[in-house]
Amino acid sequence: MQAWELTIMENPPDVQHPLRDEAFQSGIDLARHILENANSYHALASEDYPGRDRMRFAVLLVILEESGKLLELVKECEKAAKADYLSVRIENYNDNCLNGRKAIGQILEELRVVDKAFETLGKGKAEPMPEPDFLREDFCGLKERVLYMPLDRSARNLGFIPSGDLMDRLAGAAERNALAAGDYLHDLGRALGLWITLDIAPKGAKGGPHSVRYA
Repeated sequence: MQAWELTIMENPPDVQHPLRDEAFQSGIDLARHILENANSYHALASEDYPGRDRMRFAVLLVILEESGKLLELVKECEKAAKADYLSVRIENYNDNCLNGRKAIGQILEELRVVDKAFETLGKGKAEPMPEPDFLREDFCGLKERVLYMPLDRSARNLGFIPSGDLMDRLAGAAERNALAAGDYLHDLGRALGLWITLDIAPKGAKGGPHSVRYA
């Protein structure tokens, strides 16, 4: 047996083919999961205490990873619906690092477009969206670095954690995308005879800037 054949056997491709109805429901469930994590993100910021931003960033990384998964899931559900496939091809769902990098790239681009539109419409000069410091780090190892303290003191530098304002912008974009994905899957599913709905929504009465937002 050739070496490349052994590699494929040891590391099979991460491809799944859930039935179309199950994939649509999984998309709705994933959107809900992102918004539940957003509740935790905001609750963690309700007070000022040591370790707050570190834990908020850890939750934000999970939100970004799942946002990347949702992005691909919605694309594949749409493709299956238009082609009338009975199943949906889901690739690299379990690759959190890959999905997180996809999501942060898209969200940063979305925020830059919003800032440009804000300026074009004469609403004032928007500050250019900075390139987050954590993008210069190994994205795949960020969660472990913020959650666990290494014995080596030289490895404890967490200066890459973004400011609270930047984290809030990233989280806010991910939340809007999750809500939009839930609505889109609901409408697309209804055209196929499915009744699926995102059973979590923004609370009617807003609290403070970091109150629990979805119920």
